[in-house]
Amino acid sequence: MRKMALDTQIYASLHAHSTHSDGVYSPEELVQVGFDEGYRALVLTDHDTVTGTEEMMLACEKKGMECMLGIEFTTNFWACEYGFHVTAFHFDPAYPPMKEYLDRLSQKETDQTKVLFERGLEIGYIKGITWEEVLAYNHGITWLCNEHVFRAMKAKQLVTDLDYREFFDTCYGKYRAQVPAKIQFMDTDQLIDFVHQAGGIAIAAHPVGIYGGLEFVPNLVEYGIDGIEVWHGMLTGKQRRQALALAREYDLYVSGGADHEGLLGGQYGRFQNPQESKFYFPPLSLGTTQYFYEEIRDKQKKPNRKQIMTRMLEDESLWITNGGILDQP
Repeated sequence: MRKMALDTQIYASLHAHSTHSDGVYSPEELVQVGFDEGYRALVLTDHDTVTGTEEMMLACEKKGMECMLGIEFTTNFWACEYGFHVTAFHFDPAYPPMKEYLDRLSQKETDQTKVLFERGLEIGYIKGITWEEVLAYNHGITWLCNEHVFRAMKAKQLVTDLDYREFFDTCYGKYRAQVPAKIQFMDTDQLIDFVHQAGGIAIAAHPVGIYGGLEFVPNLVEYGIDGIEVWHGMLTGKQRRQALALAREYDLYVSGGADHEGLLGGQYGRFQNPQESKFYFPPLSLGTTQYFYEEIRDKQKKPNRKQIMTRMLEDESLWITNGGILDQP
């Protein structure tokens, strides 16, 4: 019998941010950039908010691209000092407890951002702009972070893209942790259960580095995690291979996305030489294949998935060479 050819081309980015959280592009701009790059499905996973979803879905529809509801939650995880991130899909944002939680998370972020904005005024780095002007420039956005302050300053020609790193390090960055939070993030196990209660599925986002480690995947499985990101910029080729092996072992959905990396991540304009930055990735090298995207889209695992993953794991070229879902050097 003829062996079916493996589809190793990136089809979808299931991790992307817009101006409704800490992204650079509006949802409509994000879709245009993603379409031009070659993606055929995009999911907006803004931090703790879904206010950009409608615009994203309408823009995708106009381009003939696939789209679905998504979000990225920060959770408290005992093994991670900086919290653990979970992307969630298909949940009902109108589910009353979910709606209340999202509203509180937006208020939490915005309040912290305002406190640090006022600190920036006091130290003299932020000047020539008021908080009211920041709100007016970001009209309709409820989750406000340092990006929204910076964009408003840029609109007034107070800064340029190349000033972003200095702005972030001086006014926000490590200082956010010094602002008391009005509410606490849910624990990881609690959040996963919460997403399930709202009808959704939960995926472990970039489970490496300061956000966790692949060694904790068995713990996440005990908590009820449904999937894991594999082709994400924070994972090396070796880690991506390990992540896919774990997906096979625990029968998890396989996700991935650009996040803040690659062309879709929107960071290139902040560097004189983007290809020398940690954000640079070849086009269509972050995301997931059509096969794995369809499983998440349909909330249905295909019968031959373990066979597909085994063949991918056995193909050494997928983990050492550029292009498609392959590793970057």
